Amino acid sequence: MPDIQISSLVGIGLITFGAVVVFLQMDQYDYRISLLAFLAKYVGVVLLLFRLFSVQILLSVFLTGLMSAAILATDQIEIRSPIRLQKISAPFFLRVLLSVVLSILVLSIEPKVALWLPVPDSILYGALYLAIMGLAEFSLSNHIMIRFLGLLSIFLGFQMIYMLLEESVLVFAFLSGISLLTALLGAFLMSSAPDTGTDEGALLEEVNQ
Repeated sequence: MPDIQISSLVGIGLITFGAVVVFLQMDQYDYRISLLAFLAKYVGVVLLLFRLFSVQILLSVFLTGLMSAAILATDQIEIRSPIRLQKISAPFFLRVLLSVVLSILVLSIEPKVALWLPVPDSILYGALYLAIMGLAEFSLSNHIMIRFLGLLSIFLGFQMIYMLLEESVLVFAFLSGISLLTALLGAFLMSSAPDTGTDEGALLEEVNQ
């Protein structure tokens, strides 16, 4: 990926860091770290798009991510309890290995995808990484929160590319609205039903004690 500016390099780093942290934390019932990592993805996207879009558009992108995180966190976060980090275990190491494999996969397919998508390499890498890691989060977790963070990550990757292909304020507003509606759907499902086969409320009480 030649000719990468500092802002783009930092943006790719934040996207990679945020995606990996959510992936590694996806079996935890304390979602605060995952939500902060989710916001790091949006900061990385803003830095990647910094040279191409106005401040108003970039602020809207970040606010969409912030509002989505706030909506999903409603009634799911206990701020006063101490944060518990992921324990080192065999599944943790397997997820680390899988995240490395997925990173190599994105690096290998990005040049081929760039042949038919007129998108800068750094932005295309970030979009593909968001989509692939989001798909992994959605498919490998049985937590509703993590699944919707994965869905929003997939959609964010799509939005990054589509914003460059279709420069329309109306289309951008429509895509942002879909992200917020997706977050609202996730909050509704979490408030109306526990995760599959798990009494999440009881586990949250154990974490907070």
